[in-house]
Amino acid sequence: MIDILSSILSGGVILATPILFSALGEIYGERAGVLNLGIEGIMSLAAFAALWVTYSTGSYILGLLAAISVGASVAILHGFASVTIGVNQLISGLLILTLAEGVANFSYRGLTGLITPTVRPLSSIEIPGLSQIPILGPFLFEHNVLVYLSFFLALIMGATLYKTTWGLKIRAVGENPEACDAAGIDVNRIRHLCVVLTGVMAAFGGAALTLGYLGIYERGLVAGRGWIAIVVVIFSRWSPYRAILGSLIFGLGYSIASNLIGVGVGIPYYFLLMLPYLLALVVILFMFKRTKGPAALTVPYRRK
Repeated sequence: MIDILSSILSGGVILATPILFSALGEIYGERAGVLNLGIEGIMSLAAFAALWVTYSTGSYILGLLAAISVGASVAILHGFASVTIGVNQLISGLLILTLAEGVANFSYRGLTGLITPTVRPLSSIEIPGLSQIPILGPFLFEHNVLVYLSFFLALIMGATLYKTTWGLKIRAVGENPEACDAAGIDVNRIRHLCVVLTGVMAAFGGAALTLGYLGIYERGLVAGRGWIAIVVVIFSRWSPYRAILGSLIFGLGYSIASNLIGVGVGIPYYFLLMLPYLLALVVILFMFKRTKGPAALTVPYRRK
């Protein structure tokens, strides 16, 4: 029983990592007033790019850089459409989702052919002393570098958002872009930068799936985690700090489902697969009336 509990907790942290990366980027984007519904597609394309480049070169660093480049490039397209031109952000995001997922699946079919590229997932780094603590040790202190990086970035991005002038400008742009413009703040420049950050963080999330967890890519790999990240943004009330808790909740949901499937409990397989999404629905139903997003979210800005 203890082994199962330890496996669930440890797996929950690993599976929370892609969600947390993506949620952090989306928080910044939405705080600046730009919604990106294409996160799922960016994660898919970045996951494939990270795996393919790592498999081809043997370098995890190059694989991660490839994922970041892909994520930033796709986000630039979204920024150009939704910020520069002023296309409806929902439509632009859905187009980005379709495009990125299509390119990922097409590239997988075209480049891999009959082979199935695989890499060894990043090794865990045990923190001396702390990793030997029963249950909590594997839960918190035996993970790969991307897991530690996600939680570290959550703290850094939280501090930046709430404790720096740059963070204040981002929050102000998402609430009242007209007043920001009058104060000399370049509203659309900040929005462009935050949109690119959204793509970069989603790319980290995709890379965490292939390089940090599975070591393989297949169609449907992301399995709704991009949408779950958007739910975490709402759950966290646009706070990077609370996004840690939200990501862990959903990560544990995925981990519970996979572990129960592994031990063969008498619960229908498809019900267990549905568990994280059922949890997301419950969160949305309970949080919907209690949350209020940035006032200028999804509203294009044009200087008058």
